[in-house]
Amino acid sequence: MGRFGRLAVGLCALTVAACETVTVVVVELDRVRVEPAARTLVEGESFSATATLLGADGEVLSGRTIVWSTSDPSVATLSGTAGSRVTVTGQSPGSARIEATAEGRRGAVVVDVLEGPSLVLSASQVDLAGRQGQLAPSVDFGIANGGNGSISGLQTSVEYRSGPAGWLTVGLNGTTVPTTATLTASGVGMPIGKAEAVVRITSPVAGGLSASVAVVFEVQPPPPTIELTSNSVGLGASFGNPVPATASVPVTNGGGGALTGLAAQVEYPAGGRQGWLTVTLSGTTAPATVGVSALATGLPIGVYTARVAVTSPVAEVSPVYLDVSFRVAPPGGAP
Repeated sequence: MGRFGRLAVGLCALTVAACETVTVVVVELDRVRVEPAARTLVEGESFSATATLLGADGEVLSGRTIVWSTSDPSVATLSGTAGSRVTVTGQSPGSARIEATAEGRRGAVVVDVLEGPSLVLSASQVDLAGRQGQLAPSVDFGIANGGNGSISGLQTSVEYRSGPAGWLTVGLNGTTVPTTATLTASGVGMPIGKAEAVVRITSPVAGGLSASVAVVFEVQPPPPTIELTSNSVGLGASFGNPVPATASVPVTNGGGGALTGLAAQVEYPAGGRQGWLTVTLSGTTAPATVGVSALATGLPIGVYTARVAVTSPVAEVSPVYLDVSFRVAPPGGAP
């Protein structure tokens, strides 16, 4: 019969004695076409494969049973296998052959499964350092995809391991990989020493991805600062008095660390009388005392001003100024 089959059926009328024979022609299945013929997936990704049954002349045949199978269910699994369409899901890296079988004929799609996406951070630990009471310089780290596919929907969380909570801020510079994150630590309210935390980066992709980085924050003492118990001094003497008028002002360290290398220098206003003020320091390390001495000899009656700059070469230390006024009174008058 070739590619056709015949089925003879006897039909008999109820009102007549004769029977008529009807021949039904069944088209033989020639091949099974599966689309797509090949597909590449990443772990957890799915696609639909479709089987079409064809006769020798390419006609589409229906009403036949199709059986689906996978050569390696550890690589690719099947669901919804009751008809001409099946869902294929990648499970692990590798290759599998997905076959559709009908009446001894087979068609297939070759599926290659690649490793799925994975979060990879550019560092396993980030070290931050800053002064107590101040913000530490920010540090960035990279977030990349160590596998295949795409990663989106990034979120962050912080787990504090030591020290007070709340000192670390994490800023994502994008929610789709690749991107970076910025870490900023605050020394406000923090004790001097080290604090530790763990930052987790997560994504809902592929059933949930996660990566973490350890953060160590070294809280350093605040920088030293020069503090004077008073920022101004008033002196006085009678005209021609050979006895210097003196005063002293304590110098202390208002910050942390050591305040060393102290120095003091007189600064006169432009065009003003000079040389009438002398300054001394009791020591070059705080605490110390600034001494000022003004001599009326040679000065006309009047009021003279100058300032004393107290400085230190220690980093981050700003100079502090002591304003000095000196009144030279008439002879016998109150200075």
